Parts: sequence; C-alpha cells; structure tokens
Amino acid sequence: MIAAMLWGIVCLITLASCWSDVRRLIIPNSHSIAIAGLFFLAYVLAPTSFGSLTGHLLTGFLFFLVGFLLFARGMLGGGDAKLAAALGLWLGPKAVIPFLFFMSLAGGVLALFSIYIKKRKPFSKPSPESWVMQIQQGRSALPYGVAISFGSWLGIFHTTGIGQKLHEVISLAN
Repeated sequence: MIAAMLWGIVCLITLASCWSDVRRLIIPNSHSIAIAGLFFLAYVLAPTSFGSLTGHLLTGFLFFLVGFLLFARGMLGGGDAKLAAALGLWLGPKAVIPFLFFMSLAGGVLALFSIYIKKRKPFSKPSPESWVMQIQQGRSALPYGVAISFGSWLGIFHTTGIGQKLHEVISLAN
C-alpha cells in the first residue's frame, strides 16, 4: 500500500515533468532525483511490492546507459534520459516490454502531432520557449518526457506488485 502511494507521488512528479517538457523542453533534474529517491524509500518500506532489488537497479542502469547513448548521438534530451533511468528503477525488468510498447506508441502520436504542427502551423502565438514554437519554426523537437511518462504509467500496471497495490488504493478511494 505504501509503495502504491509513493508511486502516486511519482505520477504527480511525472505530470510536472510533462508540463515542463511541453512548455520549455526541460525536465528539471530535481524531478528525476525525487523519483529515484522515492523508489529507494518505497523499496525500504515495502520490499515485497517489488521484485529483486538487483533487477530494478539493473533496469534503471540499462535505461541510463541507453539514454546516455541516445543523448550522445543527439537523439534524446538529457532530461529525458535521466527521467527514463529514474522510472526504470520503479519498473524493473518485468515491465520493460510494456513500458517500451506504450512509450513508443505515445512517441508516435507525438511525432504525428508534430508533423501536423509543422505543416499546418495551427497555433498563432505559441510561447517562444515551447516545443510547438520550435516545431513551427522548422526545428526537430519533441517533449519525449511525455511519452516516457505515459509508458511508465501503463507499464507499472503490468508488474505484479505495485500495480496490484495501486488498484487497491484506487478501490479504497471509491
């Protein structure tokens, strides 16, 4: 139950990350640090809600490594890479495939929307720092933190521990 409540806080942090990413294409480091810190707190308080700690650490490290390589090639922002690594701790190995599927799906929708924005320029006065403005000016920019967050939200429901606990918390609220 405690892990599910902390995951709820993580979801709120990812919503703030999405908002920041859409507005300025920046995900604050404090968001990724808080998400990672909350994972360790949740693991200490409710280790049975997770699989092996080693699996979660390896997943976070794998996400960090892939994110770093994509960042080094200019294919992913640094904030996106750090957010994915922090969320990888929460997801663990069981949720990697669902996460990748849902993240890719959301990323595809973002890409299609950016193509629409680039061709049609539907926004008359977007914020100068926003991704919409950058797309309308012909640059390649996506707030991929939105896709990463979406993938993590749905990926967590495919894990046996925390997804079930989150369902219990939601049931109690009703």
